[in-house]
Amino acid sequence: MRKTIFVLVVLLLVSQVGVGMSGVIDDTVAVVNDQPITAVDLFKTMRFYSIDNPKKAINQAIEDELVAQRAKKINLTINNNEYAKLKKEFITKKRLKSLERIGLKQSDLEKFIKLQMLKRKIISYVVRGNIMVDNNQIKKYYLENKKRFETGELIHLYKIAFDYNISNENAQKQNASTWLENIQSGKLDFNDAAAILDYGNFDMGWINPSGLYPAFYKIIKKMKIGEVYGLVKTKTQFLIIKLAGRKNKRVLPLADVGERIKSILINRSISQSFARWMSTLKQYSSISIYEK
Repeated sequence: MRKTIFVLVVLLLVSQVGVGMSGVIDDTVAVVNDQPITAVDLFKTMRFYSIDNPKKAINQAIEDELVAQRAKKINLTINNNEYAKLKKEFITKKRLKSLERIGLKQSDLEKFIKLQMLKRKIISYVVRGNIMVDNNQIKKYYLENKKRFETGELIHLYKIAFDYNISNENAQKQNASTWLENIQSGKLDFNDAAAILDYGNFDMGWINPSGLYPAFYKIIKKMKIGEVYGLVKTKTQFLIIKLAGRKNKRVLPLADVGERIKSILINRSISQSFARWMSTLKQYSSISIYEK
């Protein structure tokens, strides 16, 4: 049986968002199957999940408690090695300092990490085995969401850079100009020039031109594939560049994104199934939310 009494006390937590936990009265705001959820618990939930709305936070706290209770009932355990690895990756010194500033401790973070692991195991135990995605569903999603799989323009660039400073700017400019002339005249291939100069990182690969300086992209936009251009002057370098390739904006084919779509559909189905499972669990649980 579920008894719901709309909350006023949690609304007081909104005013606590900018302060530490010492400003929160440790009072019971809800009870889930005889297990109390206090205002401090709610405060921690709001902090960890970055939830500003107290009503959403109390719903999250209730769901977390139900997950913990259900995991205990069906004897789900956490693999110590997996937990230790996740803890090492997630609980960094920087993260802990950030948590301390918002009123949480390492023990709080460890508790929430365990909850997330239990939730994953619950999902795997209850939901995942029932999820099936076929090719027709993947194709349907692709046709209805083609814009999600559009790629912007990509360009493939080579470059050779000549560093300069105030004392050697003119000399380096002349040096770079000589190499440019040899490449453009056909005396030297661009790759051979880079090898002679021991410039190993000449291939910039495929890049999105939107990240380039506008003046730089303006030059590249006018270049033909295979064309060598120079000198491009930056604050610290003279550049010789070659446009090795260009890919226009296009929609990726289904064959290239099929696995990504399958993951999207599986995750969506898992989320929906978990929500239905949680709704049923709430229906058959005793949940009281207290008005103060």
